[in-house]
Amino acid sequence: MPTTHLVRSAFAGAAVAFICVAQALAQAPARAPAKEPDGLRPPTVNAQQEARIPGKFIWFDLVTPEPYASKAFYGIVFNWDFHSIGSGAGRYTLIANKGRNIGGMHFRPSAKGDKGTVDGSRWLALMSVSDPAAAAKYVESHGGKVLVAPTRFEGRGTHALFRDDEGAVFGVLTSDSGDPPEGAPISGEFMWLDLFSRDPQKSAEFYRGLAGYDVTTKQTSPQTVRIGLATGGVTRASILTMPKEVTQAGWLPFVQMDDVAAAVKRAADNGGKVLLAPRPEYYGGHIAVIADPFGGVIGIVNRTEAAKKGPAK
Repeated sequence: MPTTHLVRSAFAGAAVAFICVAQALAQAPARAPAKEPDGLRPPTVNAQQEARIPGKFIWFDLVTPEPYASKAFYGIVFNWDFHSIGSGAGRYTLIANKGRNIGGMHFRPSAKGDKGTVDGSRWLALMSVSDPAAAAKYVESHGGKVLVAPTRFEGRGTHALFRDDEGAVFGVLTSDSGDPPEGAPISGEFMWLDLFSRDPQKSAEFYRGLAGYDVTTKQTSPQTVRIGLATGGVTRASILTMPKEVTQAGWLPFVQMDDVAAAVKRAADNGGKVLLAPRPEYYGGHIAVIADPFGGVIGIVNRTEAAKKGPAK
């Protein structure tokens, strides 16, 4: 199978791990940042402003109650670099991998409830669209919700934040600097997403209408369907059936790492939680899922090695 179509679910045949990850994704419903940051830099170094790849996920934001500690954690785990802009509630931190901006961090204070802190970190993925305003109208007319209306920031572009018709949170972005070029991701870059859904077919139709995805469906077991979302001949993400024990749909991003086991160990040694450890039966041990110390869930994969090993058995 072409490596561009790689990364099947690591949770096939692993119900306990699957439920653990999906529940973790649902624990911290995302809100808008306390204040939108000012003066954001372009999200990529691609100078071809006409280069657009609709449906490609081009930017990843972490909303976190502890930005300084989050920087320390992710810097160790993924060897990322950081540069902060602004101050106070409007402070925004750019995430760079080997000199290229790939995402950012927003500060979001944790809410308090009867049982203590009820919010934590949450990763948000933004897909490229040509018209965020049209995307907002589409989301609202198809059962979703606009959390942050399309907003223009000089040097960044126009972005918006939504919940889909099942409640999964995601964003859209029309970048001023164009979209990152196609190509195999290097270590430390985001390269894949899985969407956990109660009704994968319905979710596929929602995103097909939003971003023009080509949809492919595969029945991996009597209980599990995996649906691929592709544009330009490249599969960008997959949609998976989530277990009935879980009540909230959610997106899970994956980062390419040359040594998955070493990255997982660094996460565990620095306050993170291993939700799905590397196991030989899952792509030869080249895929895992962790949570940062504040609950942000993220996957780790070595695409090249996982492709050699084949899917989970």
